[in-house]
Amino acid sequence: MNNEASHSMIVRFIDRLDEVKLLRDLSLDDEDIADIIWLALQMGVVEQPESSNREGSVIFEDIQKLLPDSNSSQSKTEVLDVFLDDSPRSGTQKREGDQKQETIPPSGFPFPVPAAPAIQNSLEIGRAMRPLKRKVPSTTKFILDEEATVNRIIERDIWQPVTKPEPERWLNLELIVEESRSSFIWQELIDDFQQILENQGAFRSIRVWTIKSENHQNQDSNLILIRRRRRGKLEQRQHLHRELIHPDNRGLILLVSDCVSPLWQNATLNQWLKDWSESQPTAIVQLFPERLWDSTQLSLGRKLFARALNPGGDNHKLILDDLPFWLPINRDDALVLPVLNLEPQILKLWARVVAGFGNARISTYLFDLEFIKLPENQRQVRNDNKSPVEISPQSQTSGNQNKSLEKQSPEVEAEQAKRIVKRFLATASPIAQRLAGMMAAAPVDISVVNLIRKTCLKEAQPVHVAEVYMGGLLRVTQEDTEGKSRVYDFIPGVRKVLNQAMAINETENILDEISKYIGERIDRPIRSFMALIGSLREIEYDQQEKVLPFAQIAVDVFQNIGGEYAELANLISANIQPVIPPVTPQVSVEPELKICDFEVATIEIIKFTSFKFVVATLERESESRRWYELWLQNKQRWVVKRQEKQAIGVVEKLGEGVNLELMEIPGGTFLMGSPESEQGRFESESPQHEVSVPKFYMGRYPITQGQWRVVAEWEKIDIELKPDPSRFKEDYQGRERWTRPVERVRWEEAKEFCKRLSRKTGREYRLPTEAEWEYGCRAGTTTPFHFGETITAEIANYNGEDVYEDGVKGEYRKQTTPVGYFQVANNFGLYDMHGNVWEWCEDDWHNSYKGAPNDGSAWIVSGTSNTKVCRGGSWDTDTRNCRCASRYNNDADFSYGFRVVRVPPRTE
Repeated sequence: MNNEASHSMIVRFIDRLDEVKLLRDLSLDDEDIADIIWLALQMGVVEQPESSNREGSVIFEDIQKLLPDSNSSQSKTEVLDVFLDDSPRSGTQKREGDQKQETIPPSGFPFPVPAAPAIQNSLEIGRAMRPLKRKVPSTTKFILDEEATVNRIIERDIWQPVTKPEPERWLNLELIVEESRSSFIWQELIDDFQQILENQGAFRSIRVWTIKSENHQNQDSNLILIRRRRRGKLEQRQHLHRELIHPDNRGLILLVSDCVSPLWQNATLNQWLKDWSESQPTAIVQLFPERLWDSTQLSLGRKLFARALNPGGDNHKLILDDLPFWLPINRDDALVLPVLNLEPQILKLWARVVAGFGNARISTYLFDLEFIKLPENQRQVRNDNKSPVEISPQSQTSGNQNKSLEKQSPEVEAEQAKRIVKRFLATASPIAQRLAGMMAAAPVDISVVNLIRKTCLKEAQPVHVAEVYMGGLLRVTQEDTEGKSRVYDFIPGVRKVLNQAMAINETENILDEISKYIGERIDRPIRSFMALIGSLREIEYDQQEKVLPFAQIAVDVFQNIGGEYAELANLISANIQPVIPPVTPQVSVEPELKICDFEVATIEIIKFTSFKFVVATLERESESRRWYELWLQNKQRWVVKRQEKQAIGVVEKLGEGVNLELMEIPGGTFLMGSPESEQGRFESESPQHEVSVPKFYMGRYPITQGQWRVVAEWEKIDIELKPDPSRFKEDYQGRERWTRPVERVRWEEAKEFCKRLSRKTGREYRLPTEAEWEYGCRAGTTTPFHFGETITAEIANYNGEDVYEDGVKGEYRKQTTPVGYFQVANNFGLYDMHGNVWEWCEDDWHNSYKGAPNDGSAWIVSGTSNTKVCRGGSWDTDTRNCRCASRYNNDADFSYGFRVVRVPPRTE
C-alpha cells in the first residue's frame, strides 16, 4: 500500500471514530490512535469472506452494530472486542471474562448477576507501567547480529553467523493475592488488574499466587502459598516463599490486599515480607483508597515517602524522606514497604521509583516488627496517637455480640441499631451511604449489589461495596466450617433504620429492578415488583421457591417503612403463600454413581543457590594492531575477555564436606551438529538439525574422585564400584587429588553411580543425553568452542601442542587438572566442557544424525548396544576432539569420566 493510500485510510478511520463518538467516549489522543493502528497491523486482517473490502481497511459497519447509543460504557467494552477477538462473533458468544463473572457465589439469592466493570481507566493504568518496559540482554536466548556477521565475512572471510543476546523484558512479576473473608468483594477488581498487567506487556513473565491462612480467625495459624493457574484454578501443592525470590535481581513482587485481616499480624507473613523486600522490589497494592489506610493494619507502621536512585533495588536501598532524625531504626527488625493503589498517577510514581528515577517519590510504610509482635493492649499504649485498627466487621458482630443483639427488647435493639448506623454514616463515603440504603431494600448478596451497581448506582465501585460490608452494619448468619461459604444479613434493627431513612421512590426502584431481572431469568414479562407478586401463582413450583425469599424481604421492607406501605405488606404477605406441590409416592432409587476427578500431588522442595562465575571468550587483537606487525611476528594474538555472571542451581549433599553442585539449564532450541565449513569436523556430526531441549539440571563439574569415593561406599544396586579407580592420585599444584575428575569409569559403572544417587536422594539422576550435553556445552553459542573460534591451553586442559585454526600453542600438561582449575565457565555456569576428561552420555552410538530425535531425548536402539557416545575431549586429545560438536564412539567397557544430570520434577 502506498503512502497516499495509507494516509487516506487513516483519515477515514479517524473520521469514523469521531462519527461514532469514540474519540470523545474513550478520550483518544494522537498517541492512542497510533497505538491502535500499530496493533491492527501486528494482528493482521481478520478473514471475512463476504466482505467486498479489498484494501484490508477497517470495516466500520461491524463497529456500528456493537454500539448502542444509550450506554457509552458498554460501547467501550464492545469496541475493544473488535480489536481483540479474531473469531467470528455470534449473538450468543461471550468473552472468557464474562463467563468468569457468571460464577454463582455462595449466597441466598439464586440469580447470579455479572459484576459491573471494576476498573474504568485500564488504559491509563497500562500507560503508568511504561517506565518498567525497559529491555535487557537475555542470558538464554540469542539472535543473529547482522552487522557483526557482515563485518566478519568482509574482514575475515568467515561465513559463520555471529549472535548476540536477544533483548527481553527486564522484570519478572510475582503477583500475590491475599485470600481472606473479604476477598469476594474485590475479586472482579483483582481479576481486571491482573488482566491489565498481562495485556500490557511490561514484564518478562507474570506468575500469580494466592496467600492465605489455614484459619482466618487465628492470626498465628500457618500460612499457605499456592500458585494460581489460568482462570483462577489453584494448584493443590504448596510452595515455599523463597521460590518467589529471583537471584538474578530481576524479580518484582506485588501483594494485593485490603490489609484488614488478622493475617497481617502473623509473624510468618512479616518474615516472608522481610525476605522478599530485602531481595527485590516489593510493594503492597492497597485496595482501599488512601483516606481509609489508617483504618487498616497499615496503621501499625509509620508513613513516609521513599525514592530510589538505582533501578531494581530492593526495599532496603530506598531513600526514606521525612524520617525523623531522632527515630532510631534497627534494620534487622524493620520492614520497609511501598504502598500504592490503583490510581494511574500513583502507579506511575511507583513505576518510576522501581526504574530508579530519583525525582519520584511513593508512599512507604516503615514497620517495627518487634512492635507488631507485642500483645494488642501493649501496642495501643505505645501507639495511642493512632486510631485502633479495625478488624473485619464479621468478626466484630459475630458470636456473643450477635446473640446479645437477638435477645434484646425491641426498644434496646432499636437504639443499638441507630447507634450502629450513626457510626457508619460518620465514616462512610456518600456513595457507600446510598449503597447501604439500597441494599437494605433487598437480600444482602453480592449478586444483588452487582445489580444495584449496574442499574441504580452506576458510580459505585468495589471500594464502596467494601465500606458497606466492613462498616459494621452486617453480620454472618451462615458459614461453613472452613469459612469459605458465608451468608450475610443486616444486624437486627439496622435494616429498619436504613429503610426509614431511604427515599421511598429509591426503595421502589430497587425492588422493581430486581423484579425485572428475576423476570428475565425465569422467562416472564415482568417489569415491576407488583407484577412479580401478581404472577407468583402462575410460576412453576421450583421457580417459586427461588422468588419467595426475595418477596419476603420486600414485605419486611414495606413494614419497616410503615403507613400505607404496611397495609400493602399485609396484602402481599397473604399473596405469597407458596403452592404446595402434589405429593407423589416415593420410589426407592438407586444412588447415582459419580465419577470424581482428583489429582495426586507430590511436594518436592527445591532449595536454589545462586552461583557467581566468570565467563571467558577469546577475541582477536588484530583490530587494535597494525597488520604488518602481526605479519612480521607470523602469528595471531588472542586476548581472553572475562565477564562475571550469575545463575541459579542446586546443591546435593553427598557426605561430610562433599557436595554435588548442579546448574539449572533453561529449556530452549539449538542447532545440533557442525556446519560443513567448520575446521576439523567429522562426518558423524551431520546433518545439522534443530533440537528442542526441556529444562534440566547438569553437574557444574565432572564427577570428582572425592564424590565417586563417597557414592561407591553406598549400598550396591546392580554392580560393585571400586572406591578409587583413578589413574592420577597425586595432589596438583597445592590442590587435593580428590578434586580431580574420576577418569577410569566404565559406562555401566557410571549408570550404577546415578542409580545409587537417585535412591539416596529420592530424585532422578542419570547421564546426560547427547543433545543435552551439546546444548549445555554451547550455552547459546554457535562457534566451535563456547570460548569462541579457537581454544588455548590458558583456559582448558588438552594437548596444548596442537593448534586449532590460527590459534596458538600452549602447555601440554599430560594429566588431568582439578575441576574448575581454570576458573572460567560458559554462559550456563558449566566448567571443563572442553578437555580434561571424556564424558559418557546416555545414547547409543550412531554414525550420523539421520533419524535422530529432536526433543532432547536419548537415542537408544532396540536391544542392547555396547557402543556408547563420549563427549568433550580429554587432557591428551587434540583440539578437534574438544569442539562442542565433536562425538566419539567407544566400547562401554572402556573407562572415561562423566558428569550427571538431574531431572526436574514434573509440574502441571
